[in-house]
Amino acid sequence: MLYVLLAIVLMSMDQRGHYVPRIRNVMELAAEPVFRLLGWPAVVLRSLQQLTRSQTKLITENRQLLEQQLKTAGAVQTQASLVQENQRLRNLLETTRGRSYNFQFAEMIRVDLDPFSHKVWIDRGANEGVVVGQAVIDGLGIVGQVENVLQHTATVRLISDPDHALPVQINRTGLRTVAYGAGSTDHLLMPDVPLQADVGVGDMIVTSGLGGRFPAGFPVGEVGGVDRDSGDTFAKVYVLPYAALDRGREVLLIIPSEAEQP
Repeated sequence: MLYVLLAIVLMSMDQRGHYVPRIRNVMELAAEPVFRLLGWPAVVLRSLQQLTRSQTKLITENRQLLEQQLKTAGAVQTQASLVQENQRLRNLLETTRGRSYNFQFAEMIRVDLDPFSHKVWIDRGANEGVVVGQAVIDGLGIVGQVENVLQHTATVRLISDPDHALPVQINRTGLRTVAYGAGSTDHLLMPDVPLQADVGVGDMIVTSGLGGRFPAGFPVGEVGGVDRDSGDTFAKVYVLPYAALDRGREVLLIIPSEAEQP
């Protein structure tokens, strides 16, 4: 009965003064920090999950972008390589124009630029008609001559080899001499030019045709420097080769005409 009477009194007071909502609001206000504290781990967990998902998504996107960038870079590099190869082949084609010789295309498969021996190996041999002594050129100038022939490959001694001698002449004056390999791909030496000879920087050097190995008129290089010592009989002339001795990949073998073949 006491509880019933207390309930009736509270209901009556709440009806007149609305005390119960006020008390409930106060209790809720007091309990709110507790609820927030209890709910904080769940909020942190959700934030971590979202952060983890976002980070995973970013990592995936970054990986995809990196792969795409690498593929694009690879395609660009390949394109640049194709452009360079196309230019080299154009140079080779231009070299053959206006010449009465036949030419055979070959690619380098191995390079040996030892200081005492400059050689390259090409993918043509006896089965393709390659012979010892055959002159080799690229799209810019004389490269060397065939030294050894196997069934499907051949060895070419470069004009930069220390043991190689190339009969040449100064295109402007017609002076004949010999260009020797210096063991470096960036220059040849002409040590037998008379001291008072008319030769200057920039003069074009071409093959003279003497010796029977290299046909006349093929470009070799240009004069890069002349060393005249008054105490010597001959001047030392440095020749800058036209051919890409340390960079090329494609070459042409000069096939002599039937009239020139022994």
